[in-house]
Amino acid sequence: MRGIFEGEMPYSDPHTGSPSLWAIVDCHGPGFEVSVASPRRAADKQERNAIEDALIALHRRETGETPVGNFGRMPPGYEKSRQRSSGERGGRSDDDTRRSFRNCAEPLSWDNPEELTEPDWMGLSWSSPAPLSEAQSHLPEHAGLYRIWDPAESPPLTYIGETTNLKSRLYRHRRNRDESLRFSYAEQSDLETKHKLSQLETDLLGAHWLACRSAPRDQY
Repeated sequence: MRGIFEGEMPYSDPHTGSPSLWAIVDCHGPGFEVSVASPRRAADKQERNAIEDALIALHRRETGETPVGNFGRMPPGYEKSRQRSSGERGGRSDDDTRRSFRNCAEPLSWDNPEELTEPDWMGLSWSSPAPLSEAQSHLPEHAGLYRIWDPAESPPLTYIGETTNLKSRLYRHRRNRDESLRFSYAEQSDLETKHKLSQLETDLLGAHWLACRSAPRDQY
Protein backbone atom coordinates (compact mmCIF):
# COMPACT_ATOMS: atom_id res chain seq x y z
CA MET A 1 0.00 0.00 0.00
CA ARG A 2 1.16 3.49 -0.84
CA GLY A 3 3.14 5.32 1.82
CA ILE A 4 3.48 2.70 4.55
CA PHE A 5 7.30 2.88 4.47
CA GLU A 6 7.49 6.68 4.26
CA GLY A 7 8.55 9.07 7.02
CA GLU A 8 5.02 10.41 7.60
CA MET A 9 1.82 8.43 8.17
CA PRO A 10 -0.12 8.24 4.87
CA TYR A 11 -3.63 9.61 4.56
CA SER A 12 -6.58 7.23 4.94
CA ASP A 13 -7.26 7.42 1.21
CA PRO A 14 -6.93 5.82 -1.25
CA HIS A 15 -6.75 2.89 1.21
CA THR A 16 -8.09 3.09 4.74
CA GLY A 17 -5.70 0.40 6.01
CA SER A 18 -2.51 2.31 5.14
CA PRO A 19 -2.28 4.36 8.39
CA SER A 20 -2.54 1.24 10.53
CA LEU A 21 0.13 -0.60 8.53
CA TRP A 22 2.39 2.47 8.71
CA ALA A 23 1.99 2.46 12.50
CA ILE A 24 2.94 -1.22 12.66
CA VAL A 25 6.09 -0.51 10.61
CA ASP A 26 6.92 2.47 12.82
CA CYS A 27 6.53 0.40 15.97
CA HIS A 28 7.84 -3.03 14.94
CA GLY A 29 9.72 -2.64 11.65
CA PRO A 30 8.91 -3.64 8.05
CA GLY A 31 8.67 -7.40 8.54
CA PHE A 32 5.50 -7.99 6.52
CA GLU A 33 4.80 -11.12 4.49
CA VAL A 34 2.24 -11.00 1.68
CA SER A 35 0.24 -13.65 -0.16
CA VAL A 36 -2.50 -13.28 -2.74
CA ALA A 37 -5.24 -15.37 -4.32
CA SER A 38 -7.24 -14.72 -7.49
CA PRO A 39 -10.33 -16.94 -7.46
CA ARG A 40 -12.38 -16.60 -10.64
CA ARG A 41 -15.44 -15.39 -8.77
CA ALA A 42 -13.49 -12.47 -7.33
CA ALA A 43 -13.63 -10.76 -10.74
CA ASP A 44 -17.15 -9.66 -9.77
CA LYS A 45 -17.11 -6.80 -7.26
CA GLN A 46 -20.04 -8.08 -5.19
CA GLU A 47 -18.53 -11.56 -5.03
CA ARG A 48 -15.12 -10.14 -4.17
CA ASN A 49 -16.52 -8.15 -1.24
CA ALA A 50 -18.49 -11.16 -0.02
CA ILE A 51 -15.45 -13.44 -0.11
CA GLU A 52 -13.39 -10.83 1.73
CA ASP A 53 -16.02 -10.62 4.49
CA ALA A 54 -16.13 -14.42 4.69
CA LEU A 55 -12.34 -14.59 5.16
CA ILE A 56 -12.40 -11.92 7.89
CA ALA A 57 -15.32 -13.66 9.60
CA LEU A 58 -13.48 -16.99 9.53
CA HIS A 59 -10.36 -15.34 10.97
CA ARG A 60 -12.43 -13.88 13.81
CA ARG A 61 -14.16 -17.22 14.42
CA GLU A 62 -10.98 -19.33 14.42
CA THR A 63 -8.66 -16.96 16.31
CA GLY A 64 -11.06 -14.95 18.47
CA GLU A 65 -9.28 -11.82 17.22
CA THR A 66 -9.99 -9.12 14.64
CA PRO A 67 -7.35 -8.40 11.94
CA VAL A 68 -5.35 -5.49 13.25
CA GLY A 69 -5.65 -3.29 10.15
CA ASN A 70 -9.37 -3.68 9.43
CA PHE A 71 -12.36 -1.57 10.50
CA GLY A 72 -10.31 1.62 10.81
CA ARG A 73 -8.55 0.41 13.96
CA MET A 74 -5.12 1.66 15.02
CA PRO A 75 -2.38 0.21 17.23
CA PRO A 76 -2.12 1.61 20.77
CA GLY A 77 -0.25 4.88 20.81
CA TYR A 78 -1.21 6.07 17.32
CA GLU A 79 -3.81 8.45 15.93
CA LYS A 80 -5.13 7.77 12.41
CA SER A 81 -4.69 10.16 9.49
CA ARG A 82 -7.81 11.61 7.93
CA GLN A 83 -8.47 11.79 4.20
CA ARG A 84 -6.05 13.73 2.02
CA SER A 85 -8.51 16.58 1.48
CA SER A 86 -8.39 17.40 5.21
CA GLY A 87 -4.61 17.77 5.26
CA GLU A 88 -4.56 16.11 8.71
CA ARG A 89 -1.96 13.38 9.14
CA GLY A 90 -1.88 11.08 12.11
CA GLY A 91 1.09 9.74 14.01
CA ARG A 92 2.16 8.80 17.50
CA SER A 93 -0.33 9.78 20.19
CA ASP A 94 -0.83 9.43 23.93
CA ASP A 95 -4.52 8.58 23.33
CA ASP A 96 -4.66 4.83 22.63
CA THR A 97 -8.22 4.14 23.79
CA ARG A 98 -10.43 4.77 20.74
CA ARG A 99 -9.00 2.51 18.03
CA SER A 100 -6.49 0.23 19.73
CA PHE A 101 -5.96 -3.45 19.06
CA ARG A 102 -7.89 -4.17 22.26
CA ASN A 103 -10.95 -2.25 21.12
CA CYS A 104 -12.98 -4.83 19.18
CA ALA A 105 -16.21 -6.81 19.47
CA GLU A 106 -16.10 -10.46 20.47
CA PRO A 107 -16.85 -12.77 17.51
CA LEU A 108 -20.38 -14.13 17.31
CA SER A 109 -20.96 -17.68 18.53
CA TRP A 110 -21.83 -19.14 15.09
CA ASP A 111 -24.79 -21.09 16.48
CA ASN A 112 -27.16 -22.22 13.71
CA PRO A 113 -25.16 -20.41 10.98
CA GLU A 114 -27.06 -21.76 7.96
CA GLU A 115 -30.60 -20.90 9.12
CA LEU A 116 -30.58 -17.33 7.85
CA THR A 117 -34.02 -16.23 9.08
CA GLU A 118 -34.29 -18.25 12.29
CA PRO A 119 -34.65 -16.41 15.64
CA ASP A 120 -31.28 -17.74 16.89
CA TRP A 121 -29.22 -17.29 13.71
CA MET A 122 -25.53 -16.95 14.62
CA GLY A 123 -26.35 -17.10 18.33
CA LEU A 124 -28.20 -13.78 18.39
CA SER A 125 -31.66 -13.08 19.78
CA TRP A 126 -33.57 -11.78 16.76
CA SER A 127 -36.92 -10.03 16.99
CA SER A 128 -40.02 -11.66 15.53
CA PRO A 129 -40.24 -11.18 11.74
CA ALA A 130 -42.49 -8.37 10.58
CA PRO A 131 -43.36 -6.72 7.24
CA LEU A 132 -41.15 -3.75 6.45
CA SER A 133 -44.36 -1.68 6.39
CA GLU A 134 -44.39 -2.01 10.20
CA ALA A 135 -40.94 -0.42 10.67
CA GLN A 136 -42.15 2.58 12.60
CA SER A 137 -42.48 4.18 16.04
CA HIS A 138 -42.35 1.05 18.22
CA LEU A 139 -38.81 0.13 17.18
CA PRO A 140 -35.94 0.67 19.64
CA GLU A 141 -33.57 3.58 19.14
CA HIS A 142 -30.62 1.44 20.24
CA ALA A 143 -27.66 0.09 18.29
CA GLY A 144 -28.14 -3.26 16.61
CA LEU A 145 -27.97 -5.58 13.64
CA TYR A 146 -30.80 -6.22 11.21
CA ARG A 147 -31.73 -8.40 8.24
CA ILE A 148 -34.25 -7.90 5.45
CA TRP A 149 -35.60 -10.71 3.30
CA ASP A 150 -38.14 -11.91 0.78
CA PRO A 151 -39.83 -15.14 1.95
CA ALA A 152 -40.56 -16.06 -1.67
CA GLU A 153 -36.87 -16.07 -2.69
CA SER A 154 -34.10 -18.59 -2.09
CA PRO A 155 -31.76 -17.69 -0.52
CA PRO A 156 -34.09 -15.20 1.13
CA LEU A 157 -31.91 -12.38 2.48
CA THR A 158 -31.70 -9.16 0.49
CA TYR A 159 -29.68 -7.12 2.98
CA ILE A 160 -27.79 -7.38 6.27
CA GLY A 161 -26.94 -4.20 8.16
CA GLU A 162 -25.77 -2.53 11.34
CA THR A 163 -26.77 0.78 12.85
CA THR A 164 -26.48 2.88 15.97
CA ASN A 165 -30.26 3.58 15.75
CA LEU A 166 -32.50 0.71 14.65
CA LYS A 167 -35.65 2.81 14.48
CA SER A 168 -34.15 5.44 12.19
CA ARG A 169 -32.33 3.02 9.88
CA LEU A 170 -35.21 0.59 9.39
CA TYR A 171 -37.64 3.43 8.76
CA ARG A 172 -35.35 4.61 5.94
CA HIS A 173 -35.35 1.09 4.49
CA ARG A 174 -39.15 1.12 4.65
CA ARG A 175 -39.22 4.30 2.55
CA ASN A 176 -36.80 2.92 -0.07
CA ARG A 177 -37.77 -0.74 -0.37
CA ASP A 178 -40.79 -2.93 -1.03
CA GLU A 179 -42.83 -2.74 2.19
CA SER A 180 -43.86 -6.39 1.85
CA LEU A 181 -40.31 -7.54 2.61
CA ARG A 182 -39.72 -8.97 6.09
CA PHE A 183 -37.26 -7.69 8.66
CA SER A 184 -35.99 -8.54 12.12
CA TYR A 185 -33.31 -7.09 14.34
CA ALA A 186 -30.97 -8.00 17.18
CA GLU A 187 -30.27 -5.23 19.67
CA GLN A 188 -26.65 -4.56 20.61
CA SER A 189 -27.12 -1.65 23.00
CA ASP A 190 -23.83 -2.40 24.79
CA LEU A 191 -21.75 -1.68 21.67
CA GLU A 192 -20.88 1.98 21.77
CA THR A 193 -18.92 2.36 18.53
CA LYS A 194 -19.75 1.80 14.88
CA HIS A 195 -16.60 -0.16 14.05
CA LYS A 196 -17.59 -2.81 16.62
CA LEU A 197 -21.01 -3.12 14.99
CA SER A 198 -19.28 -3.44 11.61
CA GLN A 199 -17.26 -6.38 12.95
CA LEU A 200 -20.46 -8.23 13.91
CA GLU A 201 -22.05 -7.32 10.56
CA THR A 202 -19.02 -8.88 8.86
CA ASP A 203 -19.53 -12.07 10.89
CA LEU A 204 -23.10 -12.24 9.55
CA LEU A 205 -22.09 -11.48 5.97
CA GLY A 206 -19.34 -14.09 6.13
CA ALA A 207 -21.75 -16.70 7.49
CA HIS A 208 -24.19 -15.87 4.68
CA TRP A 209 -21.54 -16.41 2.02
CA LEU A 210 -20.42 -19.69 3.57
CA ALA A 211 -24.02 -20.92 3.73
CA CYS A 212 -25.11 -19.77 0.25
CA ARG A 213 -21.90 -19.01 -1.68
CA SER A 214 -23.43 -15.64 -2.49
CA ALA A 215 -24.00 -12.23 -0.94
CA PRO A 216 -27.45 -10.96 0.07
CA ARG A 217 -28.93 -9.67 -3.18
CA ASP A 218 -28.71 -5.92 -2.45
CA GLN A 219 -25.45 -5.98 -0.49
CA TYR A 220 -22.38 -3.91 -1.37
